[in-house]
Amino acid sequence: MSSLYGKTFQMAYVVPDAMAAVDLWTTKLGVGPFFTFPLPLQFEGLKVRGEPIPGDSDIFGAVAVGYSGDMMIEFIQPGSVRTTYTEFLESGQKGLHHIGTFVDDFDAVMADAERRGVDVLLEGELPMSKFAYLDTASENALTPIVEIVQPFQPMLDTFAMIKQAAADWDGVTKTISL
Repeated sequence: MSSLYGKTFQMAYVVPDAMAAVDLWTTKLGVGPFFTFPLPLQFEGLKVRGEPIPGDSDIFGAVAVGYSGDMMIEFIQPGSVRTTYTEFLESGQKGLHHIGTFVDDFDAVMADAERRGVDVLLEGELPMSKFAYLDTASENALTPIVEIVQPFQPMLDTFAMIKQAAADWDGVTKTISL
């Protein structure tokens, strides 16, 4: 748990092919199933580096989430819009992109991050949450980007269902569409 950003609930990987990552994790690591989201997601107040973009922008090519114990694993395949995801792959990096944390007071955490001089890479709101990606990454990859999330009840319910599916997993099913 971060004293600044709350409880870590997620490790998120940016990959060129989300379904290949799902296949690897289900087959080689025994983690699954992974749930995919219908795209594009409908955002409100979506901003990339402070610049507004349309809420139905193609920022994701694919998204898949699953659980390993209490930790959510997320695979993000970037879409066509230039974001922190596309920048990550274009820079030659792959793998862990960010950790996701739950916060109780989104606005207070955002204000504190601003006071600390932490840039916001991506932010917006979905029907299930408010979120922002904070540029906390270091050059040597010892600290990833932090995504702060203020979940709404539908998100907590959906994540509880996905976590239960992992506990009940048959070891065969790789993906399930939400």
